[in-house]
Amino acid sequence: MNIIIDANILARFLLASEKETEQHKIAAYFIDEADEIIIPTHVVCEFVWVLVNGYKVKPDIVHAALSDFLQRDKLVMREDEIEAGMFFLEKGGDFADGVNAHTGRSMTRGRAVFVSFDRKAVRLLTERGIPAMIPRL
Repeated sequence: MNIIIDANILARFLLASEKETEQHKIAAYFIDEADEIIIPTHVVCEFVWVLVNGYKVKPDIVHAALSDFLQRDKLVMREDEIEAGMFFLEKGGDFADGVNAHTGRSMTRGRAVFVSFDRKAVRLLTERGIPAMIPRL
């Protein structure tokens, strides 16, 4: 069976706690038994945001757990988008900002500037030679 996983399945699988042991087992079963695991990029964005902002898990721990999971052979994902987000996460930035900048540039064939009030996002992009700016009047 091919499955499309939600962020809550990914979270239960990667970060089992004592009170979620049963859900961890169920998530693990489906992930282990699936022929293909489809993981939409926005699911990973949601997963990272909830862990970092909701559960207060340190970004480096989220990065490590996610990096390990993403090595699985049977994943179907947009690797370029995930890699862009992982770069941001590794540098202490917001995963979704990395994805959004990458996807936006892809949609415009590189003819657009990423605009954000997030100084770290703008700095990370400009350090990579990607046009980004903080808007000012």
